Amino acid sequence: MRKPIEQRIRELEKQKKALQSRLEKQQRAEATRRRMLLGSFVLERLEQDGDPAHQHGEPSGKQLREWLAREFPAYLSRDADRLLFVDLLWPQHETNHSTQAAQRNGLNGADDGAALTLLDDAQRSTSEDGGTAQS
Repeated sequence: MRKPIEQRIRELEKQKKALQSRLEKQQRAEATRRRMLLGSFVLERLEQDGDPAHQHGEPSGKQLREWLAREFPAYLSRDADRLLFVDLLWPQHETNHSTQAAQRNGLNGADDGAALTLLDDAQRSTSEDGGTAQS
């Protein structure tokens, strides 16, 4: 005995929703993987800053770091996210200039004081524990 057409339509719509959900989950996983790989690549290039073996017409780690310090802070909208990259955007050896760099690169605005305090705290903890910011 055949199922009524309306029941078959409902079953097919349910199946379509399940498949759509699986597809969206797969696409999110692929997007996350792309971000991770790109981020890993950029961080590796930054670590190779002075390594002449890795400079075959490529931008140097220093050029990449300068570009990121100029462009990336505007992309970071949350103070917690800025703290994750404080060592990258405002390196330890430039502590005296880091507040000025932070102001130039996106820590301006209504919450200047809070953001700069977070930055200063991160720098302080970086110097105390040998290189990693504690949150």
